[in-house]
Amino acid sequence: MNNQITNVYIWDMDETLILLKSLLNGSYAEAFAGLKDAQKGVEIGKMWEKHILQISDDFFFYEQVCLEIENCNKPFLEALSKYDDGQDLSDYDFNQDGFSPPHDDLNKRKLAYRHRIIANKYKQGLHNILDQEMMDVWDALYKMTDEYTDGWLSSVFSWE
Repeated sequence: MNNQITNVYIWDMDETLILLKSLLNGSYAEAFAGLKDAQKGVEIGKMWEKHILQISDDFFFYEQVCLEIENCNKPFLEALSKYDDGQDLSDYDFNQDGFSPPHDDLNKRKLAYRHRIIANKYKQGLHNILDQEMMDVWDALYKMTDEYTDGWLSSVFSWE
């Protein structure tokens, strides 16, 4: 029997999305009855939205696979692994491979390639796919948001 203790921390994505939406529409500040600058909250929300979409487009094929993933309705990255033939993708041109509907085996293979690349990027972590300048931007945005929300983001660390 393995007696090693592993801590697993789960931060509720729904709560995070609610926070983002409430920043974007100003309802976060409204809840503080004038104690929070609503415009600043909206600006912070827009910065998050901009950077999330930028990373999604630049590194995770958002524009290419958004509709395909929704239409394919696979719940996790490994769901299409049976279509992945293991091809070396180091020189693969994802912008020119003709990926599109219908959901035939050829396009499922192309989607599986994208899933494999996405999974590898997740394993690497943002600090290995973003340059230092962009990491600094994300860190500053995190700190700005945490300050504006009175430590909402950093409160997860109080559970350690």
